[in-house]
This record gives sequence, structure tokens and C-alpha cells, in this order.
Amino acid sequence: MTLYRNILSSAWKNTWHHKYLWFFGLFAALIGNGGELEVFFRSFNDRMEGGFLPWLKGMSATGIFSLNALKNIGRLMVEDTGTMLLLIFTLLLVFLLGGFLIWLVIASQIAIVNNTANNKLGKKHDIQTGISAATKRFWSVLGLNFIIKFFAYILFGVLTLPIAMSLVKGGVLGYGFLFVILYIIFIPLILFFSFIIKYAIAYSVIKEENFLEAIKNGWNLFMKNCLISIEMTFILFFINFLAAFALILIFLVLSVPFLFIIIFSNALAYINLLFIFIGAIILFIIFTAFVGSILATFQISAWTYLFIELETKGGVSKIKRLFSKK
Repeated sequence: MTLYRNILSSAWKNTWHHKYLWFFGLFAALIGNGGELEVFFRSFNDRMEGGFLPWLKGMSATGIFSLNALKNIGRLMVEDTGTMLLLIFTLLLVFLLGGFLIWLVIASQIAIVNNTANNKLGKKHDIQTGISAATKRFWSVLGLNFIIKFFAYILFGVLTLPIAMSLVKGGVLGYGFLFVILYIIFIPLILFFSFIIKYAIAYSVIKEENFLEAIKNGWNLFMKNCLISIEMTFILFFINFLAAFALILIFLVLSVPFLFIIIFSNALAYINLLFIFIGAIILFIIFTAFVGSILATFQISAWTYLFIELETKGGVSKIKRLFSKK
């Protein structure tokens, strides 16, 4: 456990002593704080609820891509040009804001990886250093993040085929068994592939390797340290679980005063009670974002320290050490 203890300790010190990283962590948290297990659960949930690219399916359901919609747009452009131009401007603004948010999320991930590595190696690290690294490696890391998301959707698209077939043909038992088999096969695939991408991102940011070279070296590093990667994932997932549980307990305790206010709300004006309720929600969102930014910084730092450790010294998994003692 010494390997993980040292890495987690270093990651926490890096997170706590360099609080400017929390700004990056706030946006990097949008990628997900649950690590590889969250990639699996979130992808499965998205697939079950909305199918492949549920947001695209939702947009298609509105009829925006239909021939009638295009005809209406053309008619509005002629009959009400001002309104149509305003609509186009609004859509462009939304796309620009969306693009900026994507840049901010990926740039934050890169900045934490880069600055954590610089801290480990005794190099300069600050907000400007992080943004500079993000500017250089943005497209490569964006591509790597896209690959893991796309790969997850493809796998779970195949995984849910037995469900669709069972609904059409009625052979629930046979297809249900096939679903379980595919489920068991695809869990390791998506988890292993996410490890490769995680190491590839480290190679891209820290070693400044090109896209394909980073994936190749990420594959090699994972194959040499697959057990360590799996153990690290479960440790971080457990830490995230404890943090989420603690957060729920804190809010349960803090909600007691609000409950007393609601009980005695007859003595308060309705508008005051509404402001108190809105204030409580805002505090909840702020505190959750604060904790999420710290967790994201800590988790990315931990993986970065692990990457450097495996690259420079190598490591032996806890399971292998236990079996070697027997």
C-alpha cells in the first residue's frame, strides 16, 4: 500500500498547497470525478435512457432537421428578416459559449496535469503556465477525450442490442442471457480503454508526444501496469464515494435550521420564505461545486503522480505483492 499511500499523500498536498488549481478543478470536474467507473456507469445510463448521442436524438425529435423546418426557416428569412437574423445570432452565441466551455473544461484538465507534473519535477507552475500548456496540447487532449466517450457509446450501443431485439421478437430470456454475457465482456473493455486514454493524455501533456505516439505509449504503460491501474481506480472511486456521503451528511445537518424556519413559516411572509429557499439552493450548488473542484484536482493530481512514478520507477500492485509473499 506504500505506493498508493505516497501518491495519494502527494496528490493531497499538491491540491491543498496550490489552491489556484481549484479554479481549473471547477471546470475539469465536468469531465467526471468518478474516474473510470463513472465512465462506465454514466455511459450505460445515457445509453439506456436516450440511446446513442441522446442530445442529438432529442434535437432530432424537435423536427429541426426536417424538410418542413428548413422551408419555414427560408420563409421567415424572407418575411421577417430581422427576427431570423436575431435567431441566427442567438444560435451562434450559444454555439460560441458552448465551444468556450468545452475549451475551458479541456484546458483545465491539461493545466492540472501539466502543473502537477511541474510541481513534482521542481519546475515553475502557475495559472499562466497551465494556460500555456493548454494552448499547446488542446486539440490532442480534446481528441483523446472524444475517443473515450465515442468508444463508450459504441460499446453500449452494441450492449443494448439484445434488449431491443428482445422487445421486437419477444425472446426475453435468451436475449437477456446474451445481454449479461456482453455486459461482462464490455465492462473490462471500456475500463481498460479509459486507462489507456488517461495515460495517453499524460504522455501528450507531460512528454508533449503527438496523438498516435501518446496512444501507443499509453497502451504500453497500461499493459505493464494493468493491476496497479485497476487498484488505483477503486481507491479513488472509494474516496469519491466517501466524499459524496460526507457531503450528504453535511447538508442533512445544515438543513435542520431551514426545517425549523419552514415549521414556523406562518410567522414569516411568503416572499421571505421563498428567498430563504432560493438561498439554500444557491448555497448547496456553491458548496457542491467547491467540493467537486477539490476532488477533481486531487484525482487528476493522483493519476499524474502515478504516471510519473510508473514512467520513472515502475511499480508492483498490491495484489501481486500479496501473492508473492505466499
